[in-house]
Amino acid sequence: MFDHAHDLPASRVAIAADGVDPIFAEIAALGFETPPWSGHGKSIACGTSLRVSVSCVLAGQRAAGDLLDTLRGLIAKRVPVCLVPDDFPGEVPAIEAWTKFCELLQSGFSGQHGCKPYLGFCMHSHRMPLDAYCLIADSLLGPGPRYVFLDSLQMAAHTDSRVAERTASNWRFLWRHRNHPRPVQPVYGGLVRSACRLLADEVAAAVIPTRSLLAPAGSAWLPLGLPISAFCSQAGTPDWQRLRAALRRVVDLADSVLPMLDWHDPRQRADAATNRRVAVCITGLGDLLLQSGRSPGALESLAWLTRLVRFIRTELSAQSSRRAAATDLLPALAQASPVLGWSAGKHRERWQQQWDLAVSEAAVRHRNLLAMSPASVLPDRNLGCAGFADLLPVLGFADAWSFDCNVQTQEFKLSQFRDFHRRARATIQSAQRASFVAAGV
Repeated sequence: MFDHAHDLPASRVAIAADGVDPIFAEIAALGFETPPWSGHGKSIACGTSLRVSVSCVLAGQRAAGDLLDTLRGLIAKRVPVCLVPDDFPGEVPAIEAWTKFCELLQSGFSGQHGCKPYLGFCMHSHRMPLDAYCLIADSLLGPGPRYVFLDSLQMAAHTDSRVAERTASNWRFLWRHRNHPRPVQPVYGGLVRSACRLLADEVAAAVIPTRSLLAPAGSAWLPLGLPISAFCSQAGTPDWQRLRAALRRVVDLADSVLPMLDWHDPRQRADAATNRRVAVCITGLGDLLLQSGRSPGALESLAWLTRLVRFIRTELSAQSSRRAAATDLLPALAQASPVLGWSAGKHRERWQQQWDLAVSEAAVRHRNLLAMSPASVLPDRNLGCAGFADLLPVLGFADAWSFDCNVQTQEFKLSQFRDFHRRARATIQSAQRASFVAAGV
């Protein structure tokens, strides 16, 4: 039987005005998962990411001091942060430079206790052997989150024996660590898609620690979990009416709470104001399929999940458009007008008319809305997971991709693990609108 305990009265349209807590309480009551809080006032809803030039930090005291000051401030507020080490010096081996970098951070944190859970890293897969990357970071800075960005070099077959061996070694390392209590998570794709067709895709090569979201460095998100089974019967049948009402309401609530949130620095504050990013992250699709008695390898099963995910995306986008009409456009969309800076005249007027028409048909209030994880199509129970890879095409409906993975995959063979992630990446990259995102991604 359906659980109607959280049915939504049609007349309930007022937004709580006495702070963030009542709004998040209502979001939770709808059946969504709210993010963990951080900051002194418990008003920061997501962590942050920072790209760091290893060369600059090792070469100059000022760059090192600025980085340490930033990290101390974040960790003092218990804000999760993920560093993306880049621009390694070419005159020394990468492992040596990485050791010196981690030693510098260790010395800068001496006397500051409790920083370990809040400092993570995302390393490029071919920068150095992954066991060295993790061993050095763990031994000097403690057991924080560890991510590995997999690019086209990692995902393809190679005739160069050295590259092929490094690629194979990386897969073996990630496969061995997949069910570790603190797994080393592979991330890939390299883009974030806009919910509005008038705005371009964005390069994404940094990890927002909350929900392990691959996103532009320093971007600001309101991440919300959507455990799909909460909106379905025990037999796995969606309650379409309740799901529609909840999706519409959560967009309104998220839109109202965004201005109340705090962000750790001016860059995130500017991004929050301009892009109003929301990540409604669907979880539990693989379990729902089993609950409904369907086989993961059947084409009908993919069609059934496709209908469900498309429904969720459509409702989120439609409600965001209604919010734009009722309040105001997404600022990023207003700033994207092709006639900004043009001189007045008939030519400008004609372009402006065409732009206004396009905006009237495509306007939204939020640049991003739907997030999905490759792990969402896997069952939570330890079953033969390889067949569930046939469900990966549903990832193509997302705007952004999360790499949280709480499911157990002991039965994944190495080749199945590798092929699963290769197929997931291919699906994500096929969702982009441009012919490419960035060289090497």
